[in-house]
Amino acid sequence: MPDFPPIAHNFVPYNGKIADINEADVLKHTLDLSATLPETRTIVAVILDATRVAGSGDLLYYPNEGTRPFGWIGANRGRFVIIAPGTQRLQYAQTNAGDDWDLYCMGYVVVID
Repeated sequence: MPDFPPIAHNFVPYNGKIADINEADVLKHTLDLSATLPETRTIVAVILDATRVAGSGDLLYYPNEGTRPFGWIGANRGRFVIIAPGTQRLQYAQTNAGDDWDLYCMGYVVVID
């Protein structure tokens, strides 16, 4: 058993578009969640929806800023994405440059100090 106090978390409901993704390349990019969401506490996870507006590729996201991506094909609902500790950002990439995606947040988990 670890010798540290448990960390309290709180789920914050949210229902809104947080980004319009339309990158000119297929490289990894980051979305600063602390600037996008109305939150001052540390965000550790988000529930996301994505809808492809134009194009034919996939939108990939990298939980915990890892090397293995997961993806949306056209539109998927309710993806729970872990955010890398201390980063407050979501890492993503497109499989086709120039595709247009709308990214929505359905809620997020914060650390309670």
